[in-house]
Amino acid sequence: MKMITSVKKNNKGFTLIEILVVIFIIGIILAIATPNLKASGEKAQKKACLANQKLIQVQLENYYLEHHAYPNSSTFVTDLAKEGLLNSVITCPSGGTYSFDPNYVDPSTNLTRVKVSCSIASHNE
Repeated sequence: MKMITSVKKNNKGFTLIEILVVIFIIGIILAIATPNLKASGEKAQKKACLANQKLIQVQLENYYLEHHAYPNSSTFVTDLAKEGLLNSVITCPSGGTYSFDPNYVDPSTNLTRVKVSCSIASHNE
């Protein structure tokens, strides 16, 4: 008597090669996308820092109009917040510190004005 055995193949899965190819493609996509995401985050931080500098500069000018002097250069952001000219103490998104020069001469107008700058050189105009 002949015994016939049939083996059913289960074709409902992925082979190891197919899974490895998919993982390889995902790795390539991540390698391309990650630097772009990092660069856009750094660009956003720089723009936020420049906006902070402009806001602080305007509020330093307001402080000068009210007090006829600029605040202490080491605590000026805190002083502006205490005066109510800023809602809170503003900090650089990248961890830099702000400083100001009350005797900056603007080269385009040749006028003296206050200039706020960040300790991170790439964040300054």
